[in-house]
Amino acid sequence: MINFRSTLSLLLLFHFFGAPSILAQDHPTKASPFDAIRWSEQQVQVQVGGKWYIPIAIDGVEVEKILEKCRQQWPGQLQKRFAEDLMEAMALLGHEPGGTVTLRLKASAAAKDVVLEGIPNTLGKRQRLQADRNPQPSPMRLSPSWLSKKQVEQEIAIFSAALRDQFAYLHLKGVDLDEAIEQEVHRHYSRGLPTRMPPVDLVMILQRVLMQFGDGHADVRSSNFRLGEGQPFIPFLLGELGGKVIAFRTDRSALLDPQYPYVVSLDGRPIEECIEEWIPFIAAGSPQLIRRRAVGLLREVSIWRRNTGGIGFSDVERKMHRPFAVELVSMDGKKTRTLELNPTDQKPTYGEWPRSESRLLDDNLGYLRLARMDQEAVQEVYRWMPRFRDSDGLIVDVRGNGGGSRAALLALAGFLIGAEESPWVGNFAVYRKSSKFDDDHLANRFMHRLDSDEWTPEQRQAIDRAFANFKPEWQIPNGFSQWHALLLDRTGHPQEFPYTKEVVILSDAGCFSATDIFLGALELHPRVTLMGTASSGGSARSQRFTLPHSWIEVKCASMASFRPNGWLYDGRGIEVDIEVHPDPSYFIEGGRDEALETAAEYLSNPAGN
Repeated sequence: MINFRSTLSLLLLFHFFGAPSILAQDHPTKASPFDAIRWSEQQVQVQVGGKWYIPIAIDGVEVEKILEKCRQQWPGQLQKRFAEDLMEAMALLGHEPGGTVTLRLKASAAAKDVVLEGIPNTLGKRQRLQADRNPQPSPMRLSPSWLSKKQVEQEIAIFSAALRDQFAYLHLKGVDLDEAIEQEVHRHYSRGLPTRMPPVDLVMILQRVLMQFGDGHADVRSSNFRLGEGQPFIPFLLGELGGKVIAFRTDRSALLDPQYPYVVSLDGRPIEECIEEWIPFIAAGSPQLIRRRAVGLLREVSIWRRNTGGIGFSDVERKMHRPFAVELVSMDGKKTRTLELNPTDQKPTYGEWPRSESRLLDDNLGYLRLARMDQEAVQEVYRWMPRFRDSDGLIVDVRGNGGGSRAALLALAGFLIGAEESPWVGNFAVYRKSSKFDDDHLANRFMHRLDSDEWTPEQRQAIDRAFANFKPEWQIPNGFSQWHALLLDRTGHPQEFPYTKEVVILSDAGCFSATDIFLGALELHPRVTLMGTASSGGSARSQRFTLPHSWIEVKCASMASFRPNGWLYDGRGIEVDIEVHPDPSYFIEGGRDEALETAAEYLSNPAGN
């Protein structure tokens, strides 16, 4: 049986810190004898000299033994490692191939063995295999000025076919794809498709269609248009606060007007009207996701400043850059003030917020700040958890963390399992079957099939217990993979120890994607309390495809992702145990952080909880 904990620890160490020097030597093994590799279920097939074969042995080493070594050495990454680290796997079996190899192959399962000698074993082949598995996004190609009616029809057909092949949430909300496209085309062109169309119109149509399915990661864009990216912009930032919109300076030094914190209108248009108009362009996800994204869109002046029909392009540009009025209201809602401001061509950005660092707080409480789910977050966990070993409680702050990798979740979970506690499941998921996806499609989400032989007996028991109670709120249609699980367990990292004190995790609507998984998985631990406001909700394993005439790029989810209680991550977000809304000063430097204060008080007074 494979030791999942030790291999997981190695994976985390190698990926984020670099392998120990004894393993990091450049193996002459960064090579391959194969021109291409493909998989049929679990059967590997290789291309040599333009023909496809089933590989039996390489230099006398049986391929089955090589595959088993890949499974042991790199759990959940069989297909990737066989393609990219084949020679290293053979070296671990005691055989280091040279510049050429001898291959024993079969043309089919029933065919006789074929022996091919002197097959070049090269770095170039290995690099091509790696590129095939990890295509690098090319710069977005410049869209043409116009599309013909026939081209638009072809683009729509390709868009529809790709969604039917790859999109996990195509049937989630009962939206009829063809009908949705027809309605949006009619909304834009009441008399049907014109003889020619600017690509930006097609982007808007497809964006409105795709947003109806509830995929928080979904997006449609082109080289000349992406929602929220058009100049000019407002010269301040907007935030959402309990159903109101707050305005503050871009450097966060102060509110736009400390006496009048909330926005009533922009250019004479009520702020809620401005928000409502653009909701169809935002994924039909959780209310907090929609609200946060809509408020962010208002930074672009053209989002709320209407065009007047019949004016030329230069007139539109001048109108967009004219001064605008922003009406503000006092905290008590009794007084208003109107400012006249000039738009700017520089987009105001939010950056990381709160801007704080991990540290030991007063009352001997640990404060772990994870602003992103990336390599730095994993390092932050291993850097600070040993320093918090003797603390009286831990606050983990992931507010504003838009996601990334799940590795930080696995790293932190390894510390939270007590000596007598069992591993637990944080996520069940399936993915849409497509020729575009490998059998290990969810491996980079640290997810494996429920029947995988990589689980230890204890882990399998935890999975079986969780799955027995798993009742998905959405009944998965045909055409999906088997169920996969994300399991949280000890990793075996040398710095890991059982942290048995209470933990509070701070959340807000800025938490999304891998951070939703972080919250949804850790909330199941009995010593973890979520505090603040609900996350946005999203878990997708997104895929991209490009339409050939317009070069419009489309992103959509390939994975349907669930919490163990059966609720989807998308469309809900993770609710908190204790709701704490910030006051206006939270958005500026030196302002009050009520959620952090409440968390510290909660941990310092356990008897009152």
